[in-house]
Amino acid sequence: MAADSRTGTARLVPGRVARPLAAALAVTCLALLPHLDVGRPAGGGAGAAAERLGTTPPVRAAKAPCVLRADRLVLRGARFRGVVSLRAGTGTVRALKFTVRSLDAVDLDLTVGRGRAAMRLRARPATTSTLSGQGAGGVATLYVRRLTGRVTGLGGSPLPAHRNLTVTPDSVPRWLARPAPHAATRTITLARATASQLTQFGGRLSIKGPQLRTTARGRHGA
Repeated sequence: MAADSRTGTARLVPGRVARPLAAALAVTCLALLPHLDVGRPAGGGAGAAAERLGTTPPVRAAKAPCVLRADRLVLRGARFRGVVSLRAGTGTVRALKFTVRSLDAVDLDLTVGRGRAAMRLRARPATTSTLSGQGAGGVATLYVRRLTGRVTGLGGSPLPAHRNLTVTPDSVPRWLARPAPHAATRTITLARATASQLTQFGGRLSIKGPQLRTTARGRHGA
């Protein structure tokens, strides 16, 4: 983690994440490639069916549960890539795949793990944390098991009739699964957003005034 003393901003950069923080948080599932467990396909069956990124073996889901919450979540240059299979300890799990040019999270709140072992990273109140794509084509790739929120913007396109959104691998709204040809990539804005079981790589996360704590003291800490 690199910090800017003038702005109070912390940046999580591939290969430069502080070792103690990375160990405690798995760097909040956003520890990028050094902490993304990528394995080789196990041959046929589910392993062979798992989604491949070019010649890269199937991606492994985050080992610890990771939940991202934000008062407002803005996915810029976003494109839904479908439902894919990720490797997990028990075989494979299905997830939603998105690519984004950048992601802005107002009042970012990340929780990794369960119970007293969970760790929580929060940004300073009323600030915007930004994930900037640095992967192939300047995008970051996001895998989530569940995405909820209220749709407040689709980059100028008409809003859906049902704006309260719950997306899972088994329930993808038509406007997301089949965008108009001119809207292959667009800006998606969600209010009161939650992304569960998040795995991400190919980007750099900047957080203003990050606060790291365990959840043993309760959800809001002390």
